[in-house]
Amino acid sequence: MRTTISIPDETFAAAKALAGARPFSDFASEAIQARVAQLNRERLAREMEAGYRAEAESTSLDSEWAAIETEGM
Repeated sequence: MRTTISIPDETFAAAKALAGARPFSDFASEAIQARVAQLNRERLAREMEAGYRAEAESTSLDSEWAAIETEGM
């Protein structure tokens, strides 16, 4: 997809230098993909943490298994 974005001149210059001989659009696409993947990992980690905390506050385990869940702790 072709698009137009605005970025600060110093950011462009630094990115262009890092891109080297590669086409800048390839470099920018890779950088955006990496950032999207990082943000998705961070979101998943937050969702997992929230789920673990919710489970700890109100366990879904049957009460007869509660002793086993905390055994050895």
